[in-house]
Amino acid sequence: MPDAWRTAIPAQWRTLSPEDLTPERLARSRLYRYRQNVRLFPSFWGAILARIQLARLPAPPARGNTSGPVLLVRRPDGLLEPELARALAACGRSVTALPATDTRPALLEALAGETPALLLCVNGAGLDPDGLTAALLAAAHVPLAVWFVDNPFHVLGRFRAPFWKKAHLFVTDAWFLPRLRDLGAASVHHLPLAASSHFFAARPDPAVAGQALFVGRSAFPERDAFFAGCQPPPALTAEARAMLARGERPDFGWWTARRASGPLWPGPAARAAGCGAEAAGLAWRSACLTAAAAALPLNLYGDAGWRERVPAARLHAPVDYYGTLPGLYAGAAVTLNLTSLLLPRGLTQRHFDVWAAGGVLLSDATPGLDLFPAALTRPMTFRHPDELAGRLQDLAGDATLRAELTAGWRTLVAEGHTYERRLARLLDAVLGADHS
Repeated sequence: MPDAWRTAIPAQWRTLSPEDLTPERLARSRLYRYRQNVRLFPSFWGAILARIQLARLPAPPARGNTSGPVLLVRRPDGLLEPELARALAACGRSVTALPATDTRPALLEALAGETPALLLCVNGAGLDPDGLTAALLAAAHVPLAVWFVDNPFHVLGRFRAPFWKKAHLFVTDAWFLPRLRDLGAASVHHLPLAASSHFFAARPDPAVAGQALFVGRSAFPERDAFFAGCQPPPALTAEARAMLARGERPDFGWWTARRASGPLWPGPAARAAGCGAEAAGLAWRSACLTAAAAALPLNLYGDAGWRERVPAARLHAPVDYYGTLPGLYAGAAVTLNLTSLLLPRGLTQRHFDVWAAGGVLLSDATPGLDLFPAALTRPMTFRHPDELAGRLQDLAGDATLRAELTAGWRTLVAEGHTYERRLARLLDAVLGADHS
């Protein structure tokens, strides 16, 4: 600001530094907040606002309470959070749920009680674009852990401030590790999905016996609004379709290399690449589901967008993850998995849940399958839609192969790929040996 602006400040006003904002001064002062400043300079004002809010609590949070409860942000439609809460309890942790909307008031209420060990959210739920929630956690010395189960750059695109770089980040797809570190993320870890516990108690649903099964949307919620203004270049779209015809995967990494004209955060580069990968993925899933429906009766549980794309399938309404779905996995002859091209090395819940339910999975050959032994992945993968008919019929008709695969996979998943194991790793990464 020019000198005239500074000289206009009344002489009796005192300039304070953040260090002057002691709890005693804040507790006895009347404070006025100019709201636009927080939006314009969140990295500066967020820390001050957090200090003020904590000073007005009945008692300041204790520093480094690694044995305290875990704050878990709950999305209204989140499928994973109930299983995370159960797994945390199995790890000996008490859990306090926070709503994904209006998270800060609930967080302040939680901080007025026993100091939490950490806050965990899925896909950035409960975190505001300016990082004020993260600033409040930092001022209270409570670690923030964010588990990205989808493409992390699509989540990070809604954050204006760089607060996420100081959080503990977990990704289900290891491809993103070096990209996030290159952007300055200080703590990034690979943490794949796992089997939800209720699938181990599945009872086969006879309605799908001898038939193929696919469960999934044709598009993620509000996809068109998310990609508004994005249009893959026709030449790249044609090249991607040619790759699919050869059994290759034009995934997010491929589109990033071909389309990105700037960093993946901030800016539009990640969304532009994601738009291309999503369009290619829809073409891939449509081709595979059409081939599957020609080989075996196909029950497709998803949205109406599939009706015109896969007319030969028997389309059903979306199914309840915690109710009906385990029985469908256990009862179907084969469940088909088609991994999103938004995740170059991704795995899905089906890679774990179907085997836990005692079912049989046939998956596209996502590179993420190298998490498992090749002897188990080789018989249940395909690379091209033309392979689907033979693979489906082999798996549906060979009782010995089915039994061997199911037994091997179910043991592997139960021993090494449950959410209890994933959450134990997360707690170790965030809290270290002190957490136990």
